[in-house]
Formats: sequence, C-alpha cells, structure tokens
Amino acid sequence: MTLRIIPLGGLGEIGMNLMVYEAGDEAIIVDCGMMFPDAATLGVDVIIPDMTYIFDHAARFKAVFLTHGHEDHIGAVPFLVERLRLPVYGMPLALGFVQDKLDEFGIEGIDLHPIRPREIVRAGSFKVEAIRVTHSIVDALGFAIETPVGTVIHTGDFKIDHTPIDAKTTDLSRFADYGERGVMALVSDSTNALVPGHGPSERSVGSGLDRVFANATGRIIVTTFASHIHRVQQVIDIARKFNRKVLMMGRSLVDNVETAERLGYIRYPREARASSADLDPRHLVIMTTGTQGEPSSALSRMAIGEHKQIAIEEGDLIIISARTIPGNERAVAHLIDNLYRRGAEVVSHEHQDIHVSGHACEEELKLMLNVTKPKFFVPMHGTLRHLIHHARLAESVGVPHGVVITNGQAAEIDGNSIRVLPDRVPHGKVFIDGEAEEVPEVVVRDRQHLAEDGFVIVVVAIDSAGRLIREPEIITRGLVHVDASKDMLDELRRQLVGMFAESAPDELRDSDLLQEKMRATLKRFFRKTMGRRPLILPVIWEM
Repeated sequence: MTLRIIPLGGLGEIGMNLMVYEAGDEAIIVDCGMMFPDAATLGVDVIIPDMTYIFDHAARFKAVFLTHGHEDHIGAVPFLVERLRLPVYGMPLALGFVQDKLDEFGIEGIDLHPIRPREIVRAGSFKVEAIRVTHSIVDALGFAIETPVGTVIHTGDFKIDHTPIDAKTTDLSRFADYGERGVMALVSDSTNALVPGHGPSERSVGSGLDRVFANATGRIIVTTFASHIHRVQQVIDIARKFNRKVLMMGRSLVDNVETAERLGYIRYPREARASSADLDPRHLVIMTTGTQGEPSSALSRMAIGEHKQIAIEEGDLIIISARTIPGNERAVAHLIDNLYRRGAEVVSHEHQDIHVSGHACEEELKLMLNVTKPKFFVPMHGTLRHLIHHARLAESVGVPHGVVITNGQAAEIDGNSIRVLPDRVPHGKVFIDGEAEEVPEVVVRDRQHLAEDGFVIVVVAIDSAGRLIREPEIITRGLVHVDASKDMLDELRRQLVGMFAESAPDELRDSDLLQEKMRATLKRFFRKTMGRRPLILPVIWEM
C-alpha cells in the first residue's frame, strides 16, 4: 500500500490551505481554508479551493481535521460539508468559529467533534493524535497521523514561543517522542522559511503596545486580525492599565470576540467596554478590522469618511498590529495615506514592536526537523520560493529526501521511497461572491479584462446579401475618449468598410464568420495603434 499526500490549496500560494492524505481507498482532509481576493478578482468576496477531487471520490473520505481557527484554514468548511457531510474534528475555538459559519449559511446536522491535545481519533485506517503548537491564535494544533505506511507529522501553522500569553507552549516533547519512534514524513509550515533566526515572542508585543499607549494623548484605534484573540486580550488589558475603555468595531471582530468569550478564551469585563464612541478621546480605544486595507473593512471606511459611527480626526493614533500579507502592499499603503490625510498618526509593525509573526523562522524550522527526524520531508504553506527554501533547510540538517509539490500534485510514499506522481489531480480556485454563489472563472477574467483595457462594441447593419447599409457604429468604454480620438475611430471605420468590401459573397452571408473577421480586424488595429487588448463585441443587424 502507498500513502498519497495531495494538496488542493496552500502550496504555491499563501492561504486557502487544504491537504488530503490518502491510503488505499480511504482518505482524510486536514484544513479547508479560503483566501481573500486581490484587486484583479473584481466582484469576488472570497476564494476557495476547487474540491472536485474530493467530491468525485466522496466515498473515500472519512473526516476533516482542523489545525486552528484562521480563515485560511477553516473558511471553506461550509462549502465542503454542505455537499459532503463529513465529521469535523478540531479544538473548541476553531469549531466555535466553524459553527458560526454554518449558522450563517443555514447548514445543520454537521458533526463537530471537539478534541484536546494528545487525544487520539480514529478515522478509517488513520489514527490521528492532536499535538499542541503555538501560533497567532489560541487552540492551534499539529497532527501525528498514523497511516498503514507509517507516521506523518503535519505541523500546521506553528512557532516555537517559550513565553506565550497563555503559557501553552509547542509540545516539543511529543514531537520528539514520535521522532524517537520513527517519523516517515514531516509536512511542515514554510511561511517564514525565508526569515533567519528565531521569531520574537507574542509577549513582546505587550511591551511595545504599552509604550505606544503611554505616549498617546488622544483616541487610539487598533486594528489586528479578527481571530488574534491573544492580541485582542493584550489590547484590552493595556487599555485598562491606562484607564481607557475599549469599543469593538467590525462584524468579524465582534463575532469572534463574542465566541471566544463564550468559550472562555478571552476576558472582556463589562467595566472595560465602551458603550458609545462619544467618550472622551483620552479614555477610548477602538478595536477594528482592516489590517490589509480591505475596501469593505471598518478602518478603510473610516479612512475615507464613510463609516456611519466613527470619523477619523486629527490627533487620532492608528495602530496597525499586523503584517501586510504579500499582494496587499498597495491597498495598505493607500489606507495609511488616507488616514494621514485626515490628520491621524499611524504606527505599524515597521515602526514599533507592535506585531510578531505566528510562524516559525529558519532556526525554529530546523528544530522541528531535528526533533522529528523524518525519513522524508514535504514543505507546505507558502509560495514556491518558500517551499524550495524550506526543502534546502531540511537538507542542511540531514533530511535529504524532500520533495517540493504544489497544488494538485501528489507525493506518493511506499515506506521506502517518495516520488511525485506525473499527473495532477483536479485543482484550482473557485470564486465566491457576496451571495455565496460561485462566480465562473471566465467571468472573473472578463471583469479583469474590462478593468484593464475597456471594451469596444461595433454595430454594423447589413442587407440580405451582406452588404453594409450604413457606416459601422463604434462604442467604446474605458479605452479612448471619443472627442479626442475621432480621427482614430474614423480610421477604424474605414478599415471595417474595407473588410466588408474585400469579403467574398459567401463570407458576407455567414454572420459568424463576419463577426470573427470584425473581431480580428479590431484586435489588430488596437494592438498596433494603442498597444491595448480591449474586450471586443461585434454586433450584426440584418435589415
């Protein structure tokens, strides 16, 4: 028997993590996440993995195991379990967030099973032990997966933090115990594989925030990831120290804090809560969403004066306590400019010790490799350069048998060797709009095409023989200004008239062929004259 490790998301990109472990005719899923769209994916709210492979082999799958509650690990769970009602295992906070999503989608009857560190779950021929790890969210896990071929360690997102806020450190002794018994393959987080050294402790953020709060004279607005419960707790505690009350803004933040408080993961006492934004600015902290400059986030709307409750004012101090995710740099820079434009002062992780990563850096990754002592190695979570660099780190500490795979590829292990199968399984991205409806990829491409190059509609009226009755009518949007480009459009009309004049009689009677010839003429014209490739829509009227 062989084991196949098949990523459907998260390898070759940041986010949208989904890993399949398959032995014989049985399989399990670890994580089922989403990613947020960039500027090119217009009209899209979230992006989830293409799960066609799972749905096509539904009978194989026994369970879903969640490492933690970040959106890039749980955000696509409703789209999976709505079609394939698998049991879902995870720590209470991750399952609490999942339950909130299921309630929002109106999905009932899904078995959510809380698990605890060092608890073992059987799923078909797989035996899965949860192992505590430290990350930028509470209740994070790695998994030791015993398969018919051998044991796989799936680290999940992790870091080696010896002084975490909740004093629950990564369970290195358990990883080491499996290393002594024999680990066939380590599948490990590569997000910070390019960052040398060790990452600082989350506890260091508290002292950084303390210094910023101590020097603030007006209102403080803090934005961090909505699921970063430890960071939210530190802000609440420091606000109380400086006699400030905290107001939560942004739906995801409010919902997550409510869920975390209900499950006992956060202390947000009544006396620490601000009931209104009309308090004395010197005694107010506003926590909000918007670390990545998302246009719909509360902070972005404040920055452009469109938030219904909060307006940015001169003297406000904005703390962006998060790292900019690659690809979001322009949006974040635009957000910061808008905040400065309104008179605020902005502090980000580039200026102060107000954010630390939740992912292991080079030396921490080496430590995980050394304590687990795997026979084979598969890097996960990251772009191709992250994966390749992590594989090189593994080789540097004596684990030479590593393979780099990306979404859709399968690494097959027979116990003695590892190889990458030649054919990819179905994979890709599924675009979801605000109504939770799928947006076809071709529609997203057309939207991007329109945004970049505009469109041209050419209307021609012909008689029964295919001859032009009048000059073609040309309509453009997002391409040229009609008044300023009259000569150019006149030249295009002449070319179209010439095309019809040179066409054979049988071609003039074939409207499909005429449309293709019109499209080719326009494409050639705009490419040569403007270097642009607008979306071209030829219309033929037979009079």
